[in-house]
Order: sequence, then structure tokens, then C-alpha cells
Amino acid sequence: MPGSKVVAFLGSPRPRGNTDTLAEAVLEGARSAGCATESFALRALRIHPCTGCDNCGRRGHLCIFRDDGETLYRAMIGADVLLFVTPVYWYGPTAIMKAFLDRLVVFNTPEARPLVRGKAAGLVAAWEEKGSEAAEPMVKLFEMGFRYLELRPAGNLLVDGAGPKDAVRGMSGVLDRARAFGAALG
Repeated sequence: MPGSKVVAFLGSPRPRGNTDTLAEAVLEGARSAGCATESFALRALRIHPCTGCDNCGRRGHLCIFRDDGETLYRAMIGADVLLFVTPVYWYGPTAIMKAFLDRLVVFNTPEARPLVRGKAAGLVAAWEEKGSEAAEPMVKLFEMGFRYLELRPAGNLLVDGAGPKDAVRGMSGVLDRARAFGAALG
């Protein structure tokens, strides 16, 4: 819907790679539909791994760690649409994306769940292999996580056969698909 805010969390350790390129096109499409956009390159942020300390929401913060997680939580709370963008590494998200996902346990309290409940969430992913099989475990991980946090599915943009850096730029119709996916978020 026009006026919505779309926030993308970029999980690739490689700047300006395939998933960053896809995210740029998705966000361009969202802006064309009247959405505000923002993105966060997780590779540039300090995100402490979750330790399962069970202190979420205590001491006046969502998480006890004083790192960039707080900025990401505020961005999620202020967004209408959440985009998780990652290449597939060993049939799952990258380590930096997984560290971020693990930290979303902060929204698993009665006080914090309403801060994200009902927001739309989507996945943008690329991988080297042909076909969907290599991404299926990761897609399932995100689907289950979205359902657990009570997020509304906003769809997925999944691109196979995108191995070398910049491969998506040469793949027929992929960036147009990405822009259309973004426009549909508005």
C-alpha cells in the first residue's frame, strides 16, 4: 500500500553481490509504488550472537547486548514490510543473517510480540545451483520463523543459478521480476 515502509535486512557478506543487487531492484520497485524504503547491511553491523540468556525485555531493553541489534529492532518496529535478503550458504542463510534471526527471539515476550505481529515479511534469496532444492531448507526456516512471530507472508523472490558476483545482472528478466516484486509490496 502506498505510504508503507519497507525495510530490507541484507545478509550477504559480499558487498554489491547478487542479493544486494536484487534488494536494490526490489526497493526500487517498492519506491515506484509509493513506499518509503530503508536497508541495513548486516555485514557492516555488530550483532552479538544470542546466548539464550532468557533476559529479553528486561533491564529496559529488548536485549541485554548493547550492539546494533537495538537499531535493527527499532527498524523492524517502524516498518510495515520486512525483507530478509540472503544468499543460500550450505542450504541455509549466511552466518550473519542467522545471527540476526536468532536475536529475533526478543519478540517472543507478551510485551514485545505485538510490536511485530501482523507485519508483512518476505524473503529475497539467490544461490548458485539450478533448481529450488538447494534453497528449500532455508525457505522453510523463514516460513516457520515468520509464522512463529505472527508475520504475514509477503511472498518470496527466489533466484537459482546465480553463482558468480553480478550474475543476476545478466539473467534475463530477473531484475524486472525483482522490481515487480517490490512494486507489489506497495
